[in-house]
Amino acid sequence: MSKIKQKDIKIKTNCTNCFKSNHIVFNFAYVSYCEYFNKEEKSTLIDRMLEVSSITYLELRRWDKYKGFEEKIIDIKKQIPKNFNNEIEQFDGKYSILRLYKGNNPTPGRIIGKIVNKVFYIFYIDVKGILYNHGS
Repeated sequence: MSKIKQKDIKIKTNCTNCFKSNHIVFNFAYVSYCEYFNKEEKSTLIDRMLEVSSITYLELRRWDKYKGFEEKIIDIKKQIPKNFNNEIEQFDGKYSILRLYKGNNPTPGRIIGKIVNKVFYIFYIDVKGILYNHGS
């Protein structure tokens, strides 16, 4: 009886638009920071997610940064979750940022993560707006 040799085969797929939804989806698998998070702010977060996910992704991309997402490189006080870089190879240093409160009132709170294939991977829920300098 002969032995069959097994090779370790690593399959790498180049998936473009793998997720076929027309709307954005939220992923909480990598959340590593959400201090000072009370019931009212949790309710606001759910309301914002409902608002953002109720429109198509193309329409969402047309919204300005005050209402929708902003993509930018920021100097953040926390490290990106290490397992995100291991599983998702598309992190280019730019974060996807969604304002928790559209007018920064009562706080400049942000939901910070990365959008990959219409999935918003949330890293930080910064309800007080203290993880990075928002500038002027």
